[in-house]
Amino acid sequence: MHPLPDKISFEQGSGVNVPYSAAYHALFNRARAKRGETVLVHGADGGVGIASVQLGRAAGLRVIGTCSSDLGQILVKEQGADYALSHNSPEHTGEIMKITEGRGVDVVLEMLANVNLGKDLGILAENGRVVIIGSRGNVEINPRDIMSRNASVLGMLLLKLSERQLLDIHAALADGLKNSAVRPVIGKKFPLSEAVQAHHEIMEGVSYGKMVLIP
Repeated sequence: MHPLPDKISFEQGSGVNVPYSAAYHALFNRARAKRGETVLVHGADGGVGIASVQLGRAAGLRVIGTCSSDLGQILVKEQGADYALSHNSPEHTGEIMKITEGRGVDVVLEMLANVNLGKDLGILAENGRVVIIGSRGNVEINPRDIMSRNASVLGMLLLKLSERQLLDIHAALADGLKNSAVRPVIGKKFPLSEAVQAHHEIMEGVSYGKMVLIP
């Protein structure tokens, strides 16, 4: 248990545990991201995406976020991303290579691996890492894209973390709440009776902050 700072609402507090724990674990325990590296966050306008942008920025990473809408791009820039791109645009991978001057990105946080993983591998830098946070199906990849970059594809699942790992993550997030590095953005609010509708909206892929259910 950690105290909730006065400047953080209960609704914001409800949006800390899973999204920020997932983002922290992906960035720092799995990818071992280091200051100065470039991280690409897919779905950066969603709950885990915004958490990744904020934590990455606070750690001195260069952050590129892809979003589902123009409004999402504005939000992601406000949260500290250096660049925000539309993942609906077929040119966005080319834009990422231009931003990195052809080098590619060091880390990709992947929320929808069945759609993006094959393309992610083509924009990785040497020794790049992809951390799969979410996937909704199968995907076909070319293993040579991994081999030629000495790259790594890593999976993660919060349910697999030990109590010690969770304690360490939660302590870091508690510090982040105090120094405002962790600032949950609340999107739509639904009464608990409309939880089914909330799930439909998540599956439709239109993101804007953390969706909250109100008892």
